[in-house]
Amino acid sequence: MPAAATAGGRSDPKSMFSLPHPHPHRNTEPGPVAPLRAGGGIQGFGAKAGGSLGEAVAAFLRSREVGGATPATLRTYRFNLDRFCCSAGIESLAEFTAEVVEAHLLALRARMKPVSVHQSFRTLRAFCRWCARTGRLPADPMEGMTMRLPRTLPRVPEAEDVRRLLATCGADFEGRRNRALIMLAADSGLRKEELRRLRVGDLDFRTRLVQVRGGKGRVDRVTFFGETAASALRAWLAVHPDPRPAAPVFCSREGLLLGPSSLTRILHRLSRRAGLERVIGPHALRHFAATELMRRTGDLELVRRTLGHQTLAMALRYATLTQTDIAAKFSAASPMDHVMSAAGRYFHRVKPPRGALVTYVTAHLGAAIGGPEHR
Repeated sequence: MPAAATAGGRSDPKSMFSLPHPHPHRNTEPGPVAPLRAGGGIQGFGAKAGGSLGEAVAAFLRSREVGGATPATLRTYRFNLDRFCCSAGIESLAEFTAEVVEAHLLALRARMKPVSVHQSFRTLRAFCRWCARTGRLPADPMEGMTMRLPRTLPRVPEAEDVRRLLATCGADFEGRRNRALIMLAADSGLRKEELRRLRVGDLDFRTRLVQVRGGKGRVDRVTFFGETAASALRAWLAVHPDPRPAAPVFCSREGLLLGPSSLTRILHRLSRRAGLERVIGPHALRHFAATELMRRTGDLELVRRTLGHQTLAMALRYATLTQTDIAAKFSAASPMDHVMSAAGRYFHRVKPPRGALVTYVTAHLGAAIGGPEHR
């Protein structure tokens, strides 16, 4: 039986498989790949695996790090692989079979959301492919194994929720900073880490462009913000403790970079102060920005470029969320409505042959009432 959670609310490492797991992206600071300990597991993660499996996992993580994987990706790989080592009960790669993987994923599905299970599936698939490619396994045990990616829709705050969130921001130091944070996040759709690492010099108030440096996947890009967000940013930078180009836009009173979880804590605290039914975090404001852009423009490419998605597939989720607006636009633009409207105007202008209109109305009125006997 797995060990119980400790008094501080964290579980014993050996119980990670049975209890809800911490978010792998909680800490966003870079860190080295965890070294092996004598027992063969990954040091600091409680792996029970034998030497060869533990060594293979550590070598895989090193190869991903050398290959340029981001710190967040490395943490996700490390977390999911350690959980597999804890729960699978195998000590060598020779025991790494499709049946073991399937049993692990089914056990996760009973405890976790489908999207989280799919993340574990992707990690194990990458590990198996690497093992087969490097000769550590004679063949990929997950070859041909598939898992459908859940198509879930994000929860998007209402415009009134965002207004109530802004209303909690005063005119003091924190109030101006928080107001600028909400305005920029809800306008540009920047990710949490992009907001946190944003520098003053990355803001161009003349063109209202944001230079995003080292975003998701270490990709640089450009996004936008409007005049209202620009006004809030100017008001904040007027009291910024260190508004040099290299300084972080959102900082502490001492001008220091905020911690990895600070933006989420700030927004959650403001949500509770505003009395919102559901707390709003940085990613919820990103969803809000995308949905509002889609609702007001219907331009998928604009949404894709603003949010920094590589393909239109992610942007299509926001089209689904704005179906009511799309239905209203279709109602106003229905092709056949316009065709028949034009036909009606034509018949008003053209006099039909004598008796033709009477015959047509009598025939169709009789059919509508009840059949030939009414004609």
